[in-house]
Amino acid sequence: MDKIRRIISIVLILSIITGILISVINHNESYAVSQSVSTDINGINDSKYPGIKYRIKLLQSKYPNWKFKILYTGLDWNEVISNEYVGHGGSPKNLVYKNSSYQGAWICSICGDRAYDNGSWRCVSEQGIKYMMDPRNSLNASDIFQFEELTNSGSDINVVKSMVNGTFLAGHEQGIVDAANKNNVNAYYIVARIIQEQGKTGTVLTAGNGYNGQYVGYYNVFNRGASGNSTQEILLNGLATAKKYGWTSLDKSIDGGISFLANNYIHKGQNNLYLQKFDVEATNGLYSNQYMQNILAAQSEGTTLRNTYININSMSSSHTFIIPVYENMPGDACSRPDTNGSSSTDVDVVKVNVDQTLRIRNNPNGSTTVGWLYKDEIVTRLEKATSKVGGTYWDKVRKSNGVVGYAARETYDGESKYKLYLVPINDNSTDTTDKKYKLGDCNNDGTINSGDLLVLKKHLIGTKIITDTNTLKAMDVNKDGAINSGDLLLIRKHLLGTYKIEE
Repeated sequence: MDKIRRIISIVLILSIITGILISVINHNESYAVSQSVSTDINGINDSKYPGIKYRIKLLQSKYPNWKFKILYTGLDWNEVISNEYVGHGGSPKNLVYKNSSYQGAWICSICGDRAYDNGSWRCVSEQGIKYMMDPRNSLNASDIFQFEELTNSGSDINVVKSMVNGTFLAGHEQGIVDAANKNNVNAYYIVARIIQEQGKTGTVLTAGNGYNGQYVGYYNVFNRGASGNSTQEILLNGLATAKKYGWTSLDKSIDGGISFLANNYIHKGQNNLYLQKFDVEATNGLYSNQYMQNILAAQSEGTTLRNTYININSMSSSHTFIIPVYENMPGDACSRPDTNGSSSTDVDVVKVNVDQTLRIRNNPNGSTTVGWLYKDEIVTRLEKATSKVGGTYWDKVRKSNGVVGYAARETYDGESKYKLYLVPINDNSTDTTDKKYKLGDCNNDGTINSGDLLVLKKHLIGTKIITDTNTLKAMDVNKDGAINSGDLLLIRKHLLGTYKIEE
């Protein structure tokens, strides 16, 4: 009888163990996805990933040295959002610093005004997560650098010195470069990440003075282990972590923090800021290995990188970007939450048509600059001016990072050459073939001028072949189905006033 009982007990134990194993296997299989990376931009399926190819090609037309990789995540868009919209009441995956630009529909309806961390942070709404995770909202010259590969591409210590000038990092340039080379990480990213974490003047975690007499002489520039629901708890946990790893100087903290990021994120597939914030790369698990809760972190750090490249005239240099795409993506880019409490779906989207930058002002023709627009950046037009102020129309626009202000729609009265600065685009379409075109407007800047003649000439002599369908339609001025010298002649006549190009 005892022998039978022992056999039964063994069978039961094996059954329980098997059940546990099956549960684990099934749990893992729920996240089993097939992911791949491709450099074939022309091969992007517009019906499955609407708008991705169009936005990338806009960037490539301005920055031909830029390279793009598409990360086909294999993840369902709605599943991704549901896995990011969790932690309510405890530790939400995504938080936003509440202010006038991030309130209303940005705030989670489940948590409401419940404060997190130091009291100024709120749980992000589902719509806010969708907006920030939709790659299409960041495929512009302003926000693209959150997708840049972070492995070391060579760093200039003089550039690092320029980046840290006036910050608490001044004097630690060599430590930053050494940590970058040792861990095969982009040094400019290191600076951007630290400034994002600590600000330009630093915090208690970078001063070495401890907190309330505790942990004096320890540093934690990357906030590793600095978590909690009060300032005291956050700082003490961060300093305790610094002591655990022996970070007794700023340089040791930089090296240790970068080593952690390199080994646990960058070299495990999360090789850009976006993927570190949103864990959708399957090599290192899914949805769990996310560096911080701040939903704006990747975009903000990417902005610091972009500004660095602008300052060193390196925007047009070779940069490689990894763009994630999802299955069952919405047909249109997800709209930005309204700060008044609702999400706008009927939006006017425009492309910035300038050679370099365009000022955003506090008022129509105002004297205060509140931000900048960059060539080919895509922004939302909130209000379209109906009358001129100071010689031009001033449209109210909003950048993807939340900056709102007024920008000149076109050149001023009296300028010899007319140019449309804010060019409407049909954002509901999924490919350039669906975009509107204007006969004779060969460079798509909204007007017919000598620039169109140059584009058409280059196409005809073969120095720069145009393949975009709508641009080719615009070039066929006489609508004979062929692009030749006859079309060039009509554009010349139009500019001389002896012929008028009409649709």
